[in-house]
Amino acid sequence: MNTENLALELRDVRKQYDTPGGRIDALAGMTLSAEQHKIHAFLGPNGAGKTTSLEMAVGLRAPSSGTVRTLGLDPLTAHKELSQRVSIQPQEAKIFEHLRVRELVELWASFYPRPYPSDAVLESLELTHVLDRQVTKLSGGTLQRLNVALAMVSNPEVLILDEPSTGLDPRAREQLWSVLGSWRDRGTTIILSTHSMEEATALADSVFIVDAGRCVNAGDPEHLISSLAGGPSVVFQVAEALTEADRTRLQALGELNIKPDRTATLNTLRTDEALQVLSRIGGCHSLSIHHPTLGDAYRAATGNDLISTSDTTGD
Repeated sequence: MNTENLALELRDVRKQYDTPGGRIDALAGMTLSAEQHKIHAFLGPNGAGKTTSLEMAVGLRAPSSGTVRTLGLDPLTAHKELSQRVSIQPQEAKIFEHLRVRELVELWASFYPRPYPSDAVLESLELTHVLDRQVTKLSGGTLQRLNVALAMVSNPEVLILDEPSTGLDPRAREQLWSVLGSWRDRGTTIILSTHSMEEATALADSVFIVDAGRCVNAGDPEHLISSLAGGPSVVFQVAEALTEADRTRLQALGELNIKPDRTATLNTLRTDEALQVLSRIGGCHSLSIHHPTLGDAYRAATGNDLISTSDTTGD
């Protein structure tokens, strides 16, 4: 990979904190590369190292060791230049709670030499109906969209968003994804964190599977699914032991696994043929086809399930 085309590069990055309970590793050798002009998703649970990595990208945190480069620059020594080229979603717009939405966005835009038109950002994120509302009186979902708007209005080369869809209802999430996709299409690099499989699958060009402070696997969602989770399978229940002849017929179609609870899985690309064979075998019932998902890939990479929640406070 040509490092000149990288928006973000982390090489063996470690971040340690001393706590009353002892030293903890927020990052334990994080290594990854994110190309420009794409949407990249850090996928993992709370505490996996997603936010720490994003904050290092803009110099808000310093690594204990390792190398961080954003657009080829060290965020700690090139903070002034990167502050005009990279934008991170603020976590607390409420520090400006005395301002109204329009006032805050216009104030934020004034900090940058070539801001994106405020009206266009506000309209795209469906904030025009709250322009004259004080920040302190916004609902959780609306405040979240405002935080994203503040990051966008600087018109950055790299847009960094930490859990951007948290607090949004399903329609608002899909609208946000559409907006982010359009920004990617016009050349903006977007790097975000998420614990939502749906968001990572629908939005990301590449996914970094993050676990215990490390990137344990990376690639586009389709590649991760095919390489880690395999292909489709037929899942069914076995009421009684299969005959040797039936077992042989099924094994000719693919890999057969039967658990002690008599749940069986036949991994095969020939799912239609498998269903026909199973329908003729006595004692096999509850047949269904399972297509692997990013959740299956995550489980294969980490050994854990990622609880993908939809935090919908609504507007």
